[in-house]
Amino acid sequence: PVPTPTALLLLLALQIILHTAVGIVEPGIDLLASLQLHNTSRQGVTLAPGPQRLRPAFYLQGDYRDLRLPPSVYQKAVDLLRNNLEFTVAASLRQEEFNSGTIIAFSHGFNRYLELQSSGRKDEIRLHYTGHDAMVHIETFPFRLADNIWHKVAVSVSGAQVQLMVDCHPLYRRLLSRTPDTNFTLPQLTLWVGQRNNKHSLFKGALQDVRLITGPHGYLNQCPHLDTSCPTCGQFTVLQNTVETLTRHLQELSQRVCHFTTG
Repeated sequence: PVPTPTALLLLLALQIILHTAVGIVEPGIDLLASLQLHNTSRQGVTLAPGPQRLRPAFYLQGDYRDLRLPPSVYQKAVDLLRNNLEFTVAASLRQEEFNSGTIIAFSHGFNRYLELQSSGRKDEIRLHYTGHDAMVHIETFPFRLADNIWHKVAVSVSGAQVQLMVDCHPLYRRLLSRTPDTNFTLPQLTLWVGQRNNKHSLFKGALQDVRLITGPHGYLNQCPHLDTSCPTCGQFTVLQNTVETLTRHLQELSQRVCHFTTG
């Protein structure tokens, strides 16, 4: 039997999605390298040993520090994430016990836009994100990350789904109440590492290899041996939108052909 135009469109869209799925995971933006901490002296920051011998780790301490990314790196991160359905925040860290601190934050003063935080007081990891309703929502994952032991943590957002992995083990996969907004329309935002602003939610402990990664399966950057599930929630959304767009174009083309043949 001859396949219908809709079936052909679906096969074409699936081919596009599957081609994307088997692609190499992008390295993303290395935020610690972008801060150039190894070339400068920063208050509250010292070199420390880490699990990756060829990569510097940094020990964060004290009640004041200023680890904001330069405007050029902020803009690069925004361009990377803007309108992207899939992204991952990944870090290798050793957090002091009972510390509640931010790993990465897009914020302005007290106002969070997107933030990954670990609370050693309540033993939970929190994802703060802005929805398309312009409200800040919080997704909380019970887990004791602040135990003074090195961990790999990756939070992957795919459409309206979020997954938390620690030390390459999937711990949680949930549907979010809202799809995160990545338009970055909130004015005067700043990108921070290890803090929400100059004085609040200061991460205490060591950080190594903190990254922003776009695309599906960003956790493979940390854990390349893991399997992937295909398609992801974000890929399915792209597939759905692609089919709708191709179907609309096919209908428009059919109408034009019909008009041409009957005109």
